[in-house]
Amino acid sequence: MRTAGQEMSRLALPSELATEQPFQLAEGIDSDWLSKWQKTAGTFGVQAERNKLATTQSDVSRGTNDATERINEAYFDSYGFFGIHREMISDNVRTEAYRDALKQNPALMQGATVLDVGCGTGILSMFAAEGGAAKIIGVDGSTRIADVAERLVAANGLASSGGGPITIMRGRLEQLPSLPVEQVDVIVSEWMGYALLFESMLDTVLYARDRWLKPGGAILPDLASLHMAAAGAGATGLTFWNKVYGFDYSLVQQELWEDAHQTALLKDVSSQDLLSRSCLLRQLDIAHMDAADASFSTDFVLEADPKSCCGPQECHALVLWFDTDFSQRFCAEQPVKLSTSPCGPQTHWCQTVLVLRKPIQFGLGTAEAKGKVAASLKGRFSMARSDQHRGIDMSVEYSAQFTDGTLAPSEVQIFSMTMSS
Repeated sequence: MRTAGQEMSRLALPSELATEQPFQLAEGIDSDWLSKWQKTAGTFGVQAERNKLATTQSDVSRGTNDATERINEAYFDSYGFFGIHREMISDNVRTEAYRDALKQNPALMQGATVLDVGCGTGILSMFAAEGGAAKIIGVDGSTRIADVAERLVAANGLASSGGGPITIMRGRLEQLPSLPVEQVDVIVSEWMGYALLFESMLDTVLYARDRWLKPGGAILPDLASLHMAAAGAGATGLTFWNKVYGFDYSLVQQELWEDAHQTALLKDVSSQDLLSRSCLLRQLDIAHMDAADASFSTDFVLEADPKSCCGPQECHALVLWFDTDFSQRFCAEQPVKLSTSPCGPQTHWCQTVLVLRKPIQFGLGTAEAKGKVAASLKGRFSMARSDQHRGIDMSVEYSAQFTDGTLAPSEVQIFSMTMSS
């Protein structure tokens, strides 16, 4: 539910799916140091229409209710502009996945009561109506866009005021005293953010699930997974600054490289820039998870991919992306996968790129380079809620495993993604 091409705030860290562990600091990270870092590290604001965010970092750092409320207001206000909705709707991978899940599963949708969380312009609600839902309630925290949705629904003959199935409600779902129904059969929401969990809209979906979804009801999508792979310099987009029309611009490139060591980049990464097989960091079952499950720490191994990394190449970054599934559990007739992988069509979410401080010689190695080339990267990835509302903190601890079996000293990097201006 976010716009692409916006250079997001800071990000960070390590990876691979595993046990549902609470967030822990990577070994070797002192908690006092981390606390000090969180208070002093700078942030980069969301650009474009998000540049209207009014909360200052100092407000957020104090953790006041005022700051939280300002971020909430700025967050919902940012969805009151048409540009962000055009970007989301014109993302065919995104929009058609929801359309297919809602329209091609009649056993689920026929006669159903549906709650559309964060309905925006109402397009998912209208897909649900086309899929046969008897009653749809769309809720949005942006009063302006909820007004637009109400008019669009009416213009398409689907408003409840005109005998249609759709009712639009204004306000934050957590603050609504009630809905027109006691329970719903299906909850649908496009809640995903950069690196899957930025913006924390998942919390609202889980609240809606616990408050209004009937026992055994469906939630769409119902599964989400976070993935990672190693990548070359091309994934960072910073090689542009090496030479510009024949002039040496390496000074700019170096400054951006240094910033990127603590700032996650949003880039359309080509599959040709990937050097390793992908690794599953985390899988979330939206139908059953708790909000605390979104903070986690997990081990990962990234192995050189012989198809894309035939000889030693420099690994400059770790690339994150996510998939969501409308699985057979609820969409038995037509399961649908929405993937933001660099190996598929690009989406407005792009990929999240974490730039390593030092490049690593990575690949299958050669006789001459044996012992100096990493055949894999091993480490630990952690993600947790930021002290700054709707933000996330990530850390990655990693070590190169060379072709002779030895391990390089481990490195630790910390990144944050925040919604401050």
